[in-house]
Amino acid sequence: MGDALEVKPLLQPRRVAELAPEAQQFKACKVAFKHQEKSRVVDLAYCPISPHRLAVVSGTKVGLWQGVTGKEGELQEANQISKFKDLTTCVSWRSDGRLLLAGEAGGSCAVIEADSKNVLRRLRGHGDAVTCACFATADKSRAATGSKDGKLRIWDVATSDLVCTLNAHSDSLKVLAAGPSGPDSWITASYDGRVKLWDVRTPEKQSSAEKAASPVASADHGQPVEAGCAFPGGELFATAGGTVVKVWDLAIGSRPVLDLSEGHSKAIMGICLDSKASVLLTASFDGLAKVYHAADLTHIWTYRLPAPATCIAWRPDDRGFVVGLDDGNWQYHCNKAAANSTQKKVVLAGEVVKVQKKWKNREGHLRGSEHQPESDDEVVDHRAKKRKKEPQLDYFFRKFEHKKAVEFILMKHIDASLGLSVVEELLERGALASAFSDLGEDLCLQALRWFVKAFAVGDPLQRALFDEALHSLLEGNRCLRPPCTKQLVDALHQLETKVNQEMRVQEALVETNAMIETLVGSMS
Repeated sequence: MGDALEVKPLLQPRRVAELAPEAQQFKACKVAFKHQEKSRVVDLAYCPISPHRLAVVSGTKVGLWQGVTGKEGELQEANQISKFKDLTTCVSWRSDGRLLLAGEAGGSCAVIEADSKNVLRRLRGHGDAVTCACFATADKSRAATGSKDGKLRIWDVATSDLVCTLNAHSDSLKVLAAGPSGPDSWITASYDGRVKLWDVRTPEKQSSAEKAASPVASADHGQPVEAGCAFPGGELFATAGGTVVKVWDLAIGSRPVLDLSEGHSKAIMGICLDSKASVLLTASFDGLAKVYHAADLTHIWTYRLPAPATCIAWRPDDRGFVVGLDDGNWQYHCNKAAANSTQKKVVLAGEVVKVQKKWKNREGHLRGSEHQPESDDEVVDHRAKKRKKEPQLDYFFRKFEHKKAVEFILMKHIDASLGLSVVEELLERGALASAFSDLGEDLCLQALRWFVKAFAVGDPLQRALFDEALHSLLEGNRCLRPPCTKQLVDALHQLETKVNQEMRVQEALVETNAMIETLVGSMS
């Protein structure tokens, strides 16, 4: 007979009152509708015009979904477009919501009228699968498609004529968006890790020849780019590749404006912005969707998904978002807290009346918070035992918040031994360099002062950890290249003084060692 197991109460989540207002808002976004497709969901796109129909790409069809009148969060399939001979790979709406582009694995792109489901044109010319497509914002008759062979093709939709072809990338082109400078401006990103801004000025009678053009601007994401989205106006562009999210201003250079390197544990498959470009949403193959402030990429909320995510789209009226999953399922998240509230306020004859909660008479074993006690029932007040609070450093490491762990030891004036143990853990995880390189000017100053205080403390192992952390800060932090404030310069001078003192001590120890070796040698 097996041993008895102790049953412990489940850990209690954080109270809603303790969350920031933004986090409370996104916590209320629950799964309002979900649907199972027959194959993997590869792309999602919302129509920019009300009623904001949703295009879902799965298998050899594109489904068009719209909301049910009077039922918030409910969706119904309005149309299904299945006039494809091969797998559909991508979808994109025109700004007026009348036409949409649907790429195919066979190398063509269909121009579809959304209301009638008719295929008006087929843009043919790619030698491989069409992986992305987009309409120009300033010219409704201009469109562009990107292929798995890395080529970018510009089309005249009205006549199906190929305007020009660009050898844009050396690997599969995954992201395509309209640029900031009219119908001749395009932004592309690819599996080769490059993000490029193009300005196409094509003479007439050059429709079929491949154009050897150079991008206006180019940047290196560092990893294969899987998804991207443009900020309003097109001046800023966000890319997601690997586990890294970067925001670029391609007009000023190849360095990212913002960089988020530890957002997910697996590849980020989708990224999108809300209508005001204040919130950035990412979906990853690790089964998580995360919400960030677009201004500084600080984390707001995390959604746990039932399967790895493949794509994500934000509704243009900011009522919710939809996530496509690898198992063929897709979910629509929206805020239905107001409709489901148990305490509703009703204005009746000028008075505010609270509607009392109605107890549900359910079949079966009636117990729990929704069961009203009978007159002969004994009510037991069960008070949950207080669980032991988890140390803050353990919480940061469990959540892979390495930068916050460094901030904790710097701002809380932690002693040298505990700080060096944090350095050892970061070194084992391979996150020491990134944790110190992302520190801002104030934290960099605190770090230098901490190194001055902890200099030459501990055993040889701790000193080796100290040297490794100091080298990571001096070599990788941008605030020290060069130091831009007087406080940073003073802190570096103090550190230099400590180093010189230690070098003099080491020189004296070398002489002492030579004397000891002489005495030992004379004895033999």
